[in-house]
Amino acid sequence: MTEKIKNTSPLSNGQKFILVALIGAILTIFIGSFLYRMKSSGLVVEVHQEQRGGQGGPMGMMGVDMDQLRELMRKMEQNPNDPQVLVELANTFMMMQAWDKALEYVTLAAKAAPDDLNVNKAMGMVRFERKEYPEAKKAFDMVLKKDPDDVLGHYNMGVLLKHYMNKPAEGDVHFRRVVQLNPKDQDVLKGAQEELAAPAPK
Repeated sequence: MTEKIKNTSPLSNGQKFILVALIGAILTIFIGSFLYRMKSSGLVVEVHQEQRGGQGGPMGMMGVDMDQLRELMRKMEQNPNDPQVLVELANTFMMMQAWDKALEYVTLAAKAAPDDLNVNKAMGMVRFERKEYPEAKKAFDMVLKKDPDDVLGHYNMGVLLKHYMNKPAEGDVHFRRVVQLNPKDQDVLKGAQEELAAPAPK
């Protein structure tokens, strides 16, 4: 699936099958995961999976609830510009490390909701993984403008500035803010403390 999305027309049956199969395989691995660390980069991503009540529908491919997948597909067909659905798809492709495809969906989401917090978080991560660091910084700037106390926004900005944009002093400002905010996530807090204790990168 390398073609870019050029319009918002309903998906063909073949496209639906391919997308359902792809999402189903990935969600099987990642359902129930709310936080995962990009170990290769040091950045942290918060991924929200929509939780639904009840006992669920019939289990299909690899134990995936097919009713949930059909619901996602229906939502996308009914409103192809729904930023929440587009970000969910972008997150799915990020889990696959399919950064080009993730960028397609998050770009559509950004067009529909340019100021949305979750859209900009996803955009920052995708741009970072594509090594588009100025664009990643712009997205994280939007996150922190929207929510100045966003812990992961400060942490990710610190990593980006200190280790990838050669601005260690500016990066440490964000790590200090993480420590001040005293997040419940002890891994993030410890990571910020270690960054502040470590010597500046050469």
